[in-house]
Amino acid sequence: MAREYDVIIVGAGMVGALTAVLTAQKGLTVALIDKHSGRYPLSTPPAYDARVSAISALSQTLLEQAGAWQRIAKERLAPYQRMAVWDGLGDGYVDFDLRYQQAASLGQLVENAALCDALMKSVHDTRGIDLYFNDAVASHQEQESGVEVVLASDRSLRGAVLIAADGANSSLRQQNNVETVEWDYGHHAIVTTVEIDAAHEDTAWQAFGEEGILAFLPMPSVADKHYVSIVWSVSPADAEQLMALEEDAFCRRLTYAINRRFTALSLTVPRMAIPLRQRHAKHYVQPGFVLIGDAAHTIHPLAGQGANLGFADVSALVPILVKAHQRGDMLGSLKILRRYQRARMLDNIAMSASMEAFKRVFTTQQPAVVQLRNLGLKLCHKSPSIKQKLVAHAAGLNQ
Repeated sequence: MAREYDVIIVGAGMVGALTAVLTAQKGLTVALIDKHSGRYPLSTPPAYDARVSAISALSQTLLEQAGAWQRIAKERLAPYQRMAVWDGLGDGYVDFDLRYQQAASLGQLVENAALCDALMKSVHDTRGIDLYFNDAVASHQEQESGVEVVLASDRSLRGAVLIAADGANSSLRQQNNVETVEWDYGHHAIVTTVEIDAAHEDTAWQAFGEEGILAFLPMPSVADKHYVSIVWSVSPADAEQLMALEEDAFCRRLTYAINRRFTALSLTVPRMAIPLRQRHAKHYVQPGFVLIGDAAHTIHPLAGQGANLGFADVSALVPILVKAHQRGDMLGSLKILRRYQRARMLDNIAMSASMEAFKRVFTTQQPAVVQLRNLGLKLCHKSPSIKQKLVAHAAGLNQ
């Protein structure tokens, strides 16, 4: 006999776990399914997780509501107060800081593993969530009153709505034949943690030029030594060459790519090269079925907004489900679920389009475009009103 739930969530990563906690806090019963164990072992600093997220004010508030943010050790958090961007093929430059906005920081850099670990602790401490880990959805079928799910372990679950939070390569999205608009960015992102020779000044540094797109993201210092998480977006051929370099040679290339503002001394964790692909589902909802987070959309990491977009999906979806539950409405009805799609699709498309345009403008080396983008950076640098808007966007204060 199938176990009954209000909500069945597939994927216990950041977005899925947050959705589970926030819905269960409001009295809905939740089944959380993941093919993994749900354990996120943390390394010892400065061997920080190679994958980090820049968390906006809105995202931090959601994580606090879930009781997760408070569980992250302060020594794993790196608030940044300033952003500096320049063009390595010219003299265009812009920086902005908290002078242009009343906020404690522009955002906080935190390892993905630390976020997932904190959220999983909140999951375990929240009543109303049943865990089905080391398991997967074998099949699911829409029914008049919701969705029935059969797991690989042969257990059956029935829920009013099935939420796919199972990542960029979502098997549920494919099983439900949801079409996507997608293309390769022609970039791989090399990520790792690097010791540098000087303090990062609580600044997120970003350079564009012949060496690709390079972000130096501040991480907590340890024993008076300084560290950054890097996201270095380059062509697949360049990525292959950079990954093949010995560590000393890689650090020399990294120092050159950041215009020698810092000297890269050593790596604290192995490098990873991640192929980048833009992907956006043509629709987020079907009767009894919802896509959220990377299952619905992925974008270029150059603005660090991927996690925040997923958390914004959660912020829109949970109140809709809670209100429908309180009214006694069918959670999986298309009328209810389309409210979420209307709330999020245009914003996500706009962000995807802006990232694509930004990537095209800042990866070309055509002289005319280089001159125009340098002029644009200079104009931004001289305009307090533009800087104020940039700060609000970076901090998530305009969402």
